[in-house]
Amino acid sequence: MTSQELTNYFHYHNANMKLLRIGFEEIKLQIKSLYRKTNKLGQVIFLLADNDPKKMELQEKELALSRILSGIQVSWAEESIKRLLYESKIFTDVQRNFLINKKALDQKWYGCLLIVFSIAYDLILPGDELCQNVKVKNEKRNLGEELVEQYEEMRKVILDHLIPTFSIRNKVQHGEWKFAFEAPVSAVYSQDLTDGIAAENIVTTTARFHIVNAFYNMLLDMGRFKSNAFALDSIQTPFEYFYKSYIAKINAQVEVIQNPEIAQFRRKVAESAQRSGLYKK
Repeated sequence: MTSQELTNYFHYHNANMKLLRIGFEEIKLQIKSLYRKTNKLGQVIFLLADNDPKKMELQEKELALSRILSGIQVSWAEESIKRLLYESKIFTDVQRNFLINKKALDQKWYGCLLIVFSIAYDLILPGDELCQNVKVKNEKRNLGEELVEQYEEMRKVILDHLIPTFSIRNKVQHGEWKFAFEAPVSAVYSQDLTDGIAAENIVTTTARFHIVNAFYNMLLDMGRFKSNAFALDSIQTPFEYFYKSYIAKINAQVEVIQNPEIAQFRRKVAESAQRSGLYKK
């Protein structure tokens, strides 16, 4: 692939991501607007009892929009890795094609991490452009324990926080918005999968969005600034320098996913709308 083709493909994927971001923010606004709706008496509906017919109707709309939001978020994660493959001066054509042809999204992320890490720390051996013989765990003497631990921690982020998102995508994109069924042909109902889908909402999905962005930027810093050629403090590369900051951001979003407090989020938006209505009166 020529330099111009690489640039063009990057811009294609970047344009896709721009639209995905617009769609993501637009659906979020639509969900928040539901929390602000009032009835004929001027009451904010989401502050009424759960058995109120109008509130139940809005909750159905919220659920539908939340599933659309989840779908966009995972599309964002998928398009993110496609864009990463066309970032300037990171991957060779051989490496790029190898990663593109991996069918599973989680394997693309694992593969990107291994190759980018190997590029950054000169682990690629002659004849092993795809890093199939690289064993990062065996490089502690060469790289130091801290770097190897950071690599393993990033693999754990993929396992614990990206892969579950892909599972949600498989259910949502196949129309299982409220009741989910076991793969591969959805012949058997699954309460566990249904519970997982039910837990997704505007708060958790936004947190997953931020996790993908932080992880992407970690890989980008790692791939762009190899060894100590661009060290920020004469010792650490940008990846090493900002590592703790990125991991802190990811952990903060993980905590949000584990404790989304969606009821409080809805109430906060609804009460703000109520105060605004009283002020106007």
